[in-house]
Amino acid sequence: MVFAASSLGEVVERAARRFEASSGIEVRVHVAGSSTLARQVLAGANADVFIPADRAWAEAILDVLPNASSVGDLAGNRLVVVGGPDADGPIDLGGPMPPADWSRFAIADFEHVPAGRYARRSLESMGWWAPLESRLVPTNDVRAALRLVELGEVDAGVVYETDVSASTTVGILAKIPSGLHDPIVYPVVRLDDRSEVIEFVESLWSPTFRELLHRRGFTATPVPKVEAP
Repeated sequence: MVFAASSLGEVVERAARRFEASSGIEVRVHVAGSSTLARQVLAGANADVFIPADRAWAEAILDVLPNASSVGDLAGNRLVVVGGPDADGPIDLGGPMPPADWSRFAIADFEHVPAGRYARRSLESMGWWAPLESRLVPTNDVRAALRLVELGEVDAGVVYETDVSASTTVGILAKIPSGLHDPIVYPVVRLDDRSEVIEFVESLWSPTFRELLHRRGFTATPVPKVEAP
């Protein structure tokens, strides 16, 4: 049972299907926001692998569960500002104020969801947080923020760059410099030491899966070798 952050869900599902085909071992993938997944794990959910979208939620699990083991960072991502098909663009993030015609702006929940925390830190670094705060529309996860932009419910929003590739109706208005927020990473936490769990985790660093991550727009980072069973 693999718990994966919503922004990484599709590629982890692909990895699970490949692993099932080659090993005969069934893998179930549960996809949700990192904070939701972490709370479920801490409440005793039957998870073998946890892949959140930031180190804070990984550390929350590692601090509490004695059997949890950190494997390394699976991948990275980038933040972008997006708008719907009628949005003007691109925009200059170096300006002192956000566009005046943005009346509603979507970000993931900035108190709990990694994408929202990254977005808040970026907007604060740009000096845009205060003028935008009253216009924010927080969502349960980053995909929900993207959906609001797609539906035209908001004027713009901040999402991961990899989310945009799955949408045909939103466009990138600006790429947020990575230096404005903490590094966006997807740590892998192994919650069980059964041999099949270790084998699946090792498969996430196979050349085939690394290439899939690259094609989907994720940045791939080197990690420590997973221990043998």
